[in-house]
Amino acid sequence: MMIKKTILCTLGLFFGLGIATAQVRQNVFGVELGSHNTALYDLSLGRHFSVSTRAGFGLGLGFSTKKDAEGKRVAFGGIIPFANIEPRWHFSSKSSSDVYHTGGYLSLRFGADWDRMTLFGPSYPKGYDRPQYTLSFGPYFGWIFGVTDNSYIRLSAGIDFFRTKMSYSSGGHYWRSNNTESLIPIGLEMVYGIRF
Repeated sequence: MMIKKTILCTLGLFFGLGIATAQVRQNVFGVELGSHNTALYDLSLGRHFSVSTRAGFGLGLGFSTKKDAEGKRVAFGGIIPFANIEPRWHFSSKSSSDVYHTGGYLSLRFGADWDRMTLFGPSYPKGYDRPQYTLSFGPYFGWIFGVTDNSYIRLSAGIDFFRTKMSYSSGGHYWRSNNTESLIPIGLEMVYGIRF
């Protein structure tokens, strides 16, 4: 019985991948510049679906409703290396470009930040705990405005659920998350993109 279920699930998966592959409209490379500076690869699965993968550097700028220990609400966390993958559902009925979708989309973003390699980040005094890397996922809403046939402006906002590995100076580590920090970060992006 278990073998039959496994075979049926495998056949269903191959059937689904076959349909998705048959509907591939474009797979393109590109770059995005702005709040996140990335190289990207987009796989378009028909008129309403795509998968976007990106790797590059994000601007670590944060705002909090609560003041920190120094009385600041705005903090600059440096330029952070990251990578993510983002399946998107484009709810606009028509795209103005064959190279990329335009209009609104909803997505689920899975990301990883390499905090340890942050450029121009905060300095940590000796003995302070340091972030190593962060894993996150969350829903996003975005809008893509076409500029030319192969360029666009993209705005997006979403909620991130994260886990950050922190290391002690003595060699141990622990995890920070939304629950331990009692916060939910809101991610914002504004980029200019070019597809090749």
